[in-house]
This record gives sequence, C-alpha cells and structure tokens, in this order.
Amino acid sequence: MKLHAAISRSALAALALAAALGSVRAFASTPPAAPGATTAFAQDDEEDFDAMSLDDLVERMESERDDVDPGVIKAIAGKRSREAMEALLEAYDGTFASIYMRRAVLRQLSVFDGVDDAFEPALEKLATVVGESDVRELRESALESLGKAPQHGRTFLALIVDSAAQDDLRERALELHIRMGGDDDRDWYEKVFERDSRKVAAMVEEKADELEKANRRKRGDDEEPEKVEIAWSSPKLRVLALRAIASSMDEKKLEEIVESDESGSVRGEALLALSRKGSDDAAKLAQDIAEQVNYPASYRTTAAEIWFESEGADAARDLIDLALKNTTPERLRQRIADLLSSLGDEDVDKRLTKLVGRGKAQEQAFAIRATRHIDDERMVRKIRKGLRSRDVPIQVASIHALAERRDEESVEDMEKLLEREDEPEVRQALLQGLSKVYDGSNDWVDRLVAFTASEDLDLRNAAINEIARLGRDNQMDLFVGLLGHADWSTRFAALQALERLREPEVVAPIVNQMQSETGRMAVEFGEALFRLTGESFGKRGETWKRWLDDQEGEIELIAESELDEIVAEKEEERLKQLTSAKFFGIRIESHRVLFIVDVSGSMNEPMRSRYVGESGRPRIEIAKEELSRAVEALEDNALFNILAFSGGVETWLEEGVASSKSKTREEALEYVDRLGALGGTNLYGALSAAFEDEDIDTIFVLSDGEPSVGDLIDPQLIREAVQDMNETRGIVINTIAIGGSLEVLEWLAEDSGGTHVGMQ
Repeated sequence: MKLHAAISRSALAALALAAALGSVRAFASTPPAAPGATTAFAQDDEEDFDAMSLDDLVERMESERDDVDPGVIKAIAGKRSREAMEALLEAYDGTFASIYMRRAVLRQLSVFDGVDDAFEPALEKLATVVGESDVRELRESALESLGKAPQHGRTFLALIVDSAAQDDLRERALELHIRMGGDDDRDWYEKVFERDSRKVAAMVEEKADELEKANRRKRGDDEEPEKVEIAWSSPKLRVLALRAIASSMDEKKLEEIVESDESGSVRGEALLALSRKGSDDAAKLAQDIAEQVNYPASYRTTAAEIWFESEGADAARDLIDLALKNTTPERLRQRIADLLSSLGDEDVDKRLTKLVGRGKAQEQAFAIRATRHIDDERMVRKIRKGLRSRDVPIQVASIHALAERRDEESVEDMEKLLEREDEPEVRQALLQGLSKVYDGSNDWVDRLVAFTASEDLDLRNAAINEIARLGRDNQMDLFVGLLGHADWSTRFAALQALERLREPEVVAPIVNQMQSETGRMAVEFGEALFRLTGESFGKRGETWKRWLDDQEGEIELIAESELDEIVAEKEEERLKQLTSAKFFGIRIESHRVLFIVDVSGSMNEPMRSRYVGESGRPRIEIAKEELSRAVEALEDNALFNILAFSGGVETWLEEGVASSKSKTREEALEYVDRLGALGGTNLYGALSAAFEDEDIDTIFVLSDGEPSVGDLIDPQLIREAVQDMNETRGIVINTIAIGGSLEVLEWLAEDSGGTHVGMQ
C-alpha cells in the first residue's frame, strides 16, 4: 500500500501543456538561479569536477554508480543544459540504487529552474517523487528542492497542494509556496482557505453522481472506468492559507471566521489576526472562546492569552475562576498561572495567596505555580505542607516552588520524602530541588554518586543526570564505569554525561563500549562520537575502533562551531545505513522496539477515500497491515513486543521483548491478524505499561482519537506524566495519528526526539 497518494497525472499533463504554451513562465518572479547556486555536498578538494566535460562527468557517474563522489552530481547540474538534466534523471531511475545518491540528484534538480528546455521535466520529476515515492527521505528532499526553484517552483508546489497527496506533504508544499509567494498568489490562497471539509464533501457527492453516469456509459464499450482523486481539506492547510491573507482581510470577515468556522485552529488563527489589527472586539471574542468547554484546549489557550494581553489585571478574576473549574484542561490552567505570575499585581497576588493550600489537587498546584514570584513567609509555610500531600501534582509543584526560593527550612521534609517516595516524577523533582537548595555542595554530590549504585533504575539514572547537570569534571571515572552497565538506559545516561564533559579522554571508553552495542544504542554512540570528533562513521563500531587505533592516543575534539559545517555531510552518511524496516514510513533503527496500537471502537471507522465514489478502508485494517509489514522487516537480532489498547491494555508477550527470529515473527503476525477494534481509548494506560518494560528503547504509538478513559485523559497531563517517566529513560517515541490530528501524539514525539506522522 502506498501511504502517500500520487499526484494527479492529468494535472501534471495540464501543467506540461501550459508550459508548452508559455503560460508557466508567467509565474516567474525572480531571475534564474545562478549555476550551482543550490547546493549540497562538499566535493573532493583534490579534483576540480567543474572543469570536467559533461561527457566525462556522466561517464564517471555511470561507471562508479553509488560510489561516485556527490560532487560529480553537483558538477553535472552546474552545466545547466537539457543533456545534463536528462543524464541526472536517467541516473536517478537506473544508475543509482541508494537513497543517498538518489537524494543527491533530487537536491540538484532545482538548478535547472530557468533553463527553458530543462526546467519542466526536472521539476515535474520532483513533484512526481513527492506524490509517488514511498521513501520519506526522498519525498522530503524533492519538496525542499522545489522550494529552491524561484521561477517555477511555486507552480509545482501549488499542484501538490491541490492534489491527493498526503496532508503533511501538501502542508509543507504550501509553507514553501508562501515563502516564495507574492500578491498575485492571494486569490489561490483564498481558494485553499475556503476549501473546508464541508465544501469538499459536497463536491465529492456531486462529482460521484456525474462519475457514475459517465462510467455506466463506458461499461458497454468495455472502457476502463474513470477515477477522480480527492484533494481533501486539512485544518493546517487552511491555517497556513489564512495566515498568508489575514493581513488584508477586513475585521468583519475575520469575526465571521472566529464565530462560525468548523476548525478550532482556523478560528484561533483568525482571532490572532483580529488581535494584531487592534480590533475592539478581539478581547470580548477571546473571553467567550476561552470559557467555552467544548472548544479545543489549544484554541482556548490562545484566546486566554489574547484576553489577558488586552485587559491585564481586569481579566484576572475571571481567569482565576476559569482556572479553578474542573472542566478546564490542564494546558489552559497552567498557561493562566504563568500569565498571572507575570502580572505582579498586588490585588491579584493577594487573591492567589489565599488559594495556596486549599481545594483539589489541580487547584492547589495552580495556586502554587501562579504565586512562584511571591516571597512571603506565611505563604511559604503553606507550600511546605504540600510536601506531605499524597497528591503527586501538589508534591511536585511544592518541591519546585520551594527549590526556586532556595528554602533551607524545607530540606528536612524533602529528605524524608526522598527516603520513602517511589514515584519517579516526585523523586526526579526532589533530586533537582535538593540540588538547588544545597547549591551543588560536595556532600550532596557524594550522595548522588551513591544513588548511581541503586538497583532502582529511575533513581540511578536521575542521579547520573543530576551529577552531569552540575558539571563536575572529577566524575569522569564514574561515568566511564557506568558506560558498561547492564541496563541500556543507564549506559545511555552515562554516554550523555561523558559527551557533556567534552574531554578527549572520554572518546576511547565510548568507542570501546560501542563494540558491544547494537540497534538504536549503536546509533546513539555513533552520534555522540560524531559530535565529539566530527568523524562520520555512523554506527559501525569496528570502523570507529580502527580510527581510534590510528590516533595513537592523540585525540582532538572538533570545535562546536566547526561541527555545524559538517552536519549536512553526516546526514548523507546516515542515509547509507538506513534499515529497510519502517512503520508508516518511519525508519525502525532500534533492536528493542515496542509497537503500541490503538484498537478502540473508532478504529473500525474508514479512512478518507482517495477516489470519488470509493469507500476508504477501515483504520484497523491499515494499522494491522503496516504492523505486519514492519514485523516482517525487522532485523533478525531485533527484539520487539506489541501492545494493543482500548479501554484496557493487552500485550502480546506478558513480559519483556521477543526475538524477531522466524518462529517468533510468525507468532507475532498471527497475533496481529487476530486484533479487533472495540472500546474506549486508554492512551495513558498503554504508555504507563510501556514504561514498565526496562528493555525497550524505542516506542511506536498509533492512535486515532483523543484519550477517553484511564487514570489520565487530559492531554497536557499525559504529556507531563510521560515527560517525567522518560526523564531518566531516554526512550524515543514515534507517533502516528491515523484518521485525525492529535496534538498529544505530536507532543510525545517532539518531547522525546521522535517522528510524528499524520494520516487521514
């Protein structure tokens, strides 16, 4: 199955015809790019590829194939002729097999923009790759290359936006288009904005009747039935388009959007535009929106910020009342606390002070956060009582508030809490808080060192992180010793601590330990060594060892300022080592991976249809198909498990992760095949269960709906809980939103350094 729909060939054909008639040239807005202006790779200093003839360059490319220096590709493109363009297209389709070299070609095709007999096929190839390739790295490179074609790139980017390609590709295409756009694009941006889901649905229904009649006539003639792709709307597309035209829209139109648009994010963007225009009605509209319980938290939070900015202390009482309501989402509550804290108004502070120590857990945590700027002894005594609370939010808020004040009188209670507390979130806060209060004293560091020998994973790793944060150079031997720990997350914490020291002496132990690492950990070790030395050997431990031996103990670290210059080269090296295993297009580099799959009742709902008159496939079917393909592609030495969740949580293996050897792989595929969809969405329960497994280092989470059941259903609270659980683990969380746009999944990926993919 191709996840990214192809661009309409009829659209491309229409573009080609337009180009032949000369109409495409009307889109030109800047002079042609200079030869070789768009760039990419460093060439060998010993060879002047630009001085070689085109025939010699092509001959070298064809003979050396995937081993050719990328400078050859750049030099061919620099010839800026029809023959050079055709040679690169032929190499992309036939000569090159690696993503590395094919991407090198894509990066250079924008150079042909402005070359009359070469720009059209070059840019059309880029657009086709965006729509048809199943390799994420190639799709993204093709898009970025179109964004560097100043004369005609906009035309092809517009075709992608108007096509049936996947939403994230269309959204990036529109971002690039707007970057190059001008006043003459306004009418098109308006069309993109006005094309909401209701209009698309009406168009599809109307077109379906016409298509059915046309295809009935063709049946008698044995003709192939016609298919029409659907360019569905997306909220982000409409937000981007609105952002491009909002400054020239009148206030009345923007108010209509705020009050009636189908999308909360679009309404929020219109409200921001009204505020920027200084509209007298913006504050009142913002207040109404912030108080609406049925609006998304992100939209309400934006509204609260506009309301506060306009009215300041006059809005404080209502904002406090809003924060104390049970129905207020945590994201909005925390933002209100931060806004009120920044105000520094005496009357507001008095009211907030009275709230400290009173009410439910979320109310007390709000009051503590909102008063963190106040240094009053009576209030501080109230906050100290929060250390004895049984509610985690109150404990954590109290610890942070007291630590910021360097409150020495709370130390005894913090110490007692540390002795008995087993909640990772609280212990992490205690270690950080006590470090602030003790101000990194040697006695405290000695205690942290003792904690690194704990059998408790979270306490051990938290201590390593805190010692590293304090920046003690004399702890290198400690970190080196922990680099060989049996637990992968402790090795990872030690690796990060050693890298933070940035001393030549840390390189050898990292290289030596790397010989025993596989999967994601091998990648992490290679990345750390790259950032220290500038050498780009990736996850190849044996190569690093040979390099280390060649240094004969004379190791020089690369200056961080120089590192930026070779990051692009490092990215290219990474492309040479890609695994074939993917889950919804995201590469699986880990050998300790957990797949978390939503099997709630809504997963039976169909995806959007790609063609007019056809029904979309059920989400659960697509999820199972992708999961099966990923399991089959895992490397033989990879360990994995599968967790399915709805109202409850079920794992394929009750404990640990399994080998991906053939028998286990077959058993896993049978388990996937039996999965069905029923019940609610307990996302937090699934994530909590995932973190109980100490072996995994990478998680893939697929879901189609907002959390609806479980201990936590507020997206912001789930985000914070996972951040706390992951503080000492370093697990990468990749997320897939299938059938909708889920902000909490985007957060989980962003916070952990993972990748997020959205599918409609």
